[in-house]
Amino acid sequence: MKKNVSMRSMSFLGLCVILTGQAFAQNADVTNDETVQDTITVWGTEVISNSLFLGEQELELKQADHLSDLLRTLPGIDIGGTHSLNSRINIRGLDDRNLSVYIDGALQTNYLYHHVGNLLINPDILKSADVQLGANTVTHGGIGGATRFETKDASELLEASVRNFGARLMAGYNSNAQHSFSGVGYGQLGDKVDAMIYFNHVDRDNFEDGDGRATIGSDGTTNNYLGKIGFDITSNQRVELSYDRLEDKGDYTQRPDMGVLTNEAITGDILLPTEYTRETLNLSYGLDLGDALQLDATYYMNDLSFWRDETNPNIRSRTPPALKEANSDNQGLNLLARSGFDFGTVSNQFTYGVEYFEQKLFYDGDLEVADAAFETENEATTFAFFVEDEIGFSDKFFLRPGVRFTDYEVSYLDQGETSSFDDVTFGLAGEAVIVDGLSVVASYTELFKGPELPEAFGGSGEAKVVNPDLKPQTGDNVEFGVRYAGDLAGADLTFGMNVFTTTLEDFIADQGTIDANIGDVGIDGYEVSAGFGIENLNLLATVSEADYDFKNLDTGVSTESVREVGQTIGLEVGYEIPQHNVTLNWNGQVIADVNTASGEMKEGYSIHNISARWDDAIGVSGLSVTAGIDNLFDETYTSQASRTGATFHPLFGALILNDVEPGRNAKVTLAKTF
Repeated sequence: MKKNVSMRSMSFLGLCVILTGQAFAQNADVTNDETVQDTITVWGTEVISNSLFLGEQELELKQADHLSDLLRTLPGIDIGGTHSLNSRINIRGLDDRNLSVYIDGALQTNYLYHHVGNLLINPDILKSADVQLGANTVTHGGIGGATRFETKDASELLEASVRNFGARLMAGYNSNAQHSFSGVGYGQLGDKVDAMIYFNHVDRDNFEDGDGRATIGSDGTTNNYLGKIGFDITSNQRVELSYDRLEDKGDYTQRPDMGVLTNEAITGDILLPTEYTRETLNLSYGLDLGDALQLDATYYMNDLSFWRDETNPNIRSRTPPALKEANSDNQGLNLLARSGFDFGTVSNQFTYGVEYFEQKLFYDGDLEVADAAFETENEATTFAFFVEDEIGFSDKFFLRPGVRFTDYEVSYLDQGETSSFDDVTFGLAGEAVIVDGLSVVASYTELFKGPELPEAFGGSGEAKVVNPDLKPQTGDNVEFGVRYAGDLAGADLTFGMNVFTTTLEDFIADQGTIDANIGDVGIDGYEVSAGFGIENLNLLATVSEADYDFKNLDTGVSTESVREVGQTIGLEVGYEIPQHNVTLNWNGQVIADVNTASGEMKEGYSIHNISARWDDAIGVSGLSVTAGIDNLFDETYTSQASRTGATFHPLFGALILNDVEPGRNAKVTLAKTF
């Protein structure tokens, strides 16, 4: 393989090991105190979304070993791709290339290779996932929405413990076909410093679909290393340094986003040694001065690397056999501040900030030959600042005007050409409380996007030049919603609805050597959720749909980043047995057939999952057992957010692209918190 863990990663993780070890040593006397009781720390992820309204408890606690476990039950969201290299978040039919996705404040804008995804995320260590469907605010630049992932840290884990240190060990087994383990240690180092070190290992085999057909090229491993050190400067100031490395290695197919039928037809049993790595270094600062000022600042370096051994002379490729690598080297700075003050009975809550993002895409078509002819490089920079004010008139009516300025510059270094785009966009949102518990919301937000850098792997950006006639992609998003939370005869009732219209004007598409505007896209849809809770029983029902209008779009040009999903109905039932520390869950989805605006017919399907969690299992404090079955009825299906359909390739002939999902999968996870 190409790389080992870098020197900066070894140094940082070594420091975390030393500091965490010191915490255990300093607190050894505490462990001998028999009066100290363990505190159960629920290891899960808080999932928040504007598409799901749960009243005052606007979150769900999820446990997941795949990103789809975490997000697919949310209305309006799907996860495409079965391969570990190919998780793609899909919101209202738009993939992550149209979204603002952050991990601990680091923007994940990457486009290395069209046959793999652009995100490497380990859901096991996530503290929270905040998914915002649609552009309803000027505080981010995603035309389809934004997703903010936050990982756990020592200070928050310590809040749930009576000790100054803690640890957790986990082992998991999936029958189809995966096993994993993880460990985390964290501690308080004196009064002001805390540290955490975490490791997660996943070992995958080739899974089988509902028909018993085994996939090929999924056999590999994923390792995630995460270290954090936090320093409380004062009671209201904190600095945190983190290092996060996720590496996925294996002998994989040439096209991991395509199904077994396509890969067998093109490459047979040929597999290629592959490594896909994300490495992120974050330095964050937080200041809390109450209503006067709350400030969060993050500087980050986020590097993505895709390496593959294509020296096998039998693979069918347009490029010569060689060791190849593409890199996305990113750095950025985010400043987000909030200030509130009142003018008489009118309140003002300002949210304002700055975003700077610099990206360089680099491709080396032959690592064994020092020849510039095999190399390509392109770069882009984004600078934006925004301000938004939530104006409250008593506690019944709120207005939220906002303005955002964005300056974007793209440089095709191989051809020595540069182009820049800038725009001022506006937003206006409002909420009116009709009666206690019932409110209506509405928003209008203008959109702006420049041309993205061409994918790096394969060197497709080598001949890229500026199109002098190219316009930025603009448009707007209009939404209307209803929120209700109340009770009826002791039962909690919630209801939420979003109805939206999104217009994308001067849609930008890659046409080889140039980018071009190919017309307009219209998206209309809705998300509805209804919840019912009484005593230990909780029920949730959702439905969502997004319809596309391509009549003003040149559909002869690839629109790969648009993957339409049919009407989706979701149902979930949760039941708690507190006297036994047991939680039971069933969730199901029914996805309808959809005839896409581009003429593709995607088949619908239904899936069902069950799970049970037992805390303090068999009377052992801190021991939890989670067991379940995914795809209970062994359905053979392809997520509509994945590669689907049949096509004819001029080089490879007729192909069936369906990236079929795994069949029935029994899972069990054992975890012990110390």
